[in-house]
Amino acid sequence: MNTPSPPPRVSSYQRLKEKLVRHPSERLEPKDWPRPKNLKELINHAVKGGARAFVLAYGVRAGVNFCLYLLKVMRKRAPLSNILAASFQNLDSIRFGAMFGSFALLWKFVNNGMRLYRGKDDRLNGLVGGAVAGLGILFEKKERRVDIAQQLLVRNGDAWLFGLTCAQVLYSYTMQPATLPPDFYSFMLKAARCPESGLKLNAKNVRGLPITTDEILAGVQKLRPTPRALAVASTIPLYPTATPCETLHPWKDSCNAVAVERFTKVFKSMMPVYGTLHFVPMILLRRKHLQKDPAKMISRTTWATLKSGAFLATFVTLYQYQVCMHRNLLDAGWIKFNHKYLYYLFGFTCSYSAIFLEDKKRRSELALYVLPKALQSFYQILYQKHMIIKIKHFEVLMTSFAMGIIMSFYQEEADVLSSFVRKIMYQFVQKN
Repeated sequence: MNTPSPPPRVSSYQRLKEKLVRHPSERLEPKDWPRPKNLKELINHAVKGGARAFVLAYGVRAGVNFCLYLLKVMRKRAPLSNILAASFQNLDSIRFGAMFGSFALLWKFVNNGMRLYRGKDDRLNGLVGGAVAGLGILFEKKERRVDIAQQLLVRNGDAWLFGLTCAQVLYSYTMQPATLPPDFYSFMLKAARCPESGLKLNAKNVRGLPITTDEILAGVQKLRPTPRALAVASTIPLYPTATPCETLHPWKDSCNAVAVERFTKVFKSMMPVYGTLHFVPMILLRRKHLQKDPAKMISRTTWATLKSGAFLATFVTLYQYQVCMHRNLLDAGWIKFNHKYLYYLFGFTCSYSAIFLEDKKRRSELALYVLPKALQSFYQILYQKHMIIKIKHFEVLMTSFAMGIIMSFYQEEADVLSSFVRKIMYQFVQKN
């Protein structure tokens, strides 16, 4: 009697690949998706795809704006009567929707148009279609194009990268704030809760410039200083080794108490923001999963929100605490210097330590979010030193180049892209 032969062994890689291919966002075979066969169907297909992407992107941006504006209303910082106009008539939401809508329209039109013209369905169609579709970035404001282009470019490529990029960003935050995007620097000031006056005094001191008693007191007196802080601020010499802690947190004398306060306040203030960033995409982009298992999705998203809040609060607290410990070591006579590259080191240490509080799958995304900020800052510093030149509309070229590469792989080998990119591309542009 013949015994049946055992089934062939399947490697873990093959099982993973089969799992990815079975996932709806990875099935890109032409047989699974209606393809236009003539010019009329091509135009109709592209317009429908562009309209869908516009509505979805506009809805996501407007939904996030609505939640963030509602937080301002609850904190009595904005009137409720303006919430609809600020959210749904906001030009930023329209620009965001137009960027995604035009991208989907151009990619589908060029990609399918080349397929019909050439009689071939290959990576070249996706490459050219993605490059042309990258022109959709022109709908965004000029100051945001560089950031978006860099984000797209670095998507082709966890804790080490995050630490190194944050080292550059936090060095710029303390020493060269003009090299950071203004809105990002403003966010850092609000999140860190460190007085800008203290940062500026420290930067002057590190560069060897004198700091007068009048400018020190002008910054300290606005922050409910303690008697000790006022006394210290009144006696700081023109060229101190380092600006003391009393100029960085004059409202409390204890560095330990400041650390606890900072963690608590950052965590509390970021919970609504992270809640919006986690829950709005879940509601708009993962409706089927939410309907299928709401308890699991809500609990998972809540936990992710808490972890994100703890990550940022730890990040901010560790950075400030290192600065305080440096000052304490100076006071104790253990060290006698304050160098600008210390702030690189502090930035790496706090970011590398805090990132492990986030989910592993989010670490690379956070690193790739910070990387463009670091690159832009580094570029600006090199430009100030006349070590590099500026290229006009460089961000548009970067976008087209990056999107050409991304879309060529998305069409032919989607599994080589990151899960985040695959999900975003499928949600907004679906298949070709």
